[in-house]
Amino acid sequence: MSPLSRVRTGSLVRGAGVAVACLLPGVARRAEVVATSYAAAWPIDRPGVQLLIVVPDEDAAAWKRAVLPVASSGASWTAAMLLAVVGVRRLRLPTLVGAVLFGAGVVAVDSVMGSWGESVKAKAAAAREQTAARAAASTGAAEPA
Repeated sequence: MSPLSRVRTGSLVRGAGVAVACLLPGVARRAEVVATSYAAAWPIDRPGVQLLIVVPDEDAAAWKRAVLPVASSGASWTAAMLLAVVGVRRLRLPTLVGAVLFGAGVVAVDSVMGSWGESVKAKAAAAREQTAARAAASTGAAEPA
């Protein structure tokens, strides 16, 4: 199965956001579109490409644990995509072609990285389960139900 055979919905939203941003005049409007598409895609699925994310301690206030990861990764994503959009708009390609190619690239990279991240988490969870089972077997304790 190809890594791109599973395109993530959130990746499509983020890719569409950066593609539309390539077509808009003015940095402020571009930033609004990129940030909005990122925030809209966050509850659908977590981004595969996260440039900077602040994760508070487990004992931090609940609002900090909910807001800081979204705000920090959203701000870094927006800044990076705005720089990339400037680069796409300066290419010798027509802006529409550059926007579509850039949006498709974002979808592809974000989907691949998201799938890779999910597989790493699954392997880590399986390894933790194996370790717990071995520890339980070595101490003679019954497995938890």
